[in-house]
Amino acid sequence: MTSIYSISGGKADVPKKETYYVVYQAKFGNGLTADVAYTNESGKETELKEVSGTWGKTVVLKSGTHAKLKTLATAATDAKGEYKILVDGKVVSEYVLSGKRLNYTFSFDLP
Repeated sequence: MTSIYSISGGKADVPKKETYYVVYQAKFGNGLTADVAYTNESGKETELKEVSGTWGKTVVLKSGTHAKLKTLATAATDAKGEYKILVDGKVVSEYVLSGKRLNYTFSFDLP
């Protein structure tokens, strides 16, 4: 079974300023292995292969940046993936998926 969560969050509901601390977090349970792509500090996409367990990355992004976290995780048996994105400590996305194939994508724009 494939579980999919794909949302464009629009503009993040945070005060406008020069730069933002964006924290990407994912926890891949029960044998899940994931490919992860996220927006890095230069505004480009960084891709990681075969990520498992607990993963996190903090980046500083400029005002107006389009940010995204995209993961595709697979396992031999049903497993749970937990995802969270924070901007300056405020949660802008938090979601849990279950299944053998988990596809999570969340994108948003910084003010």
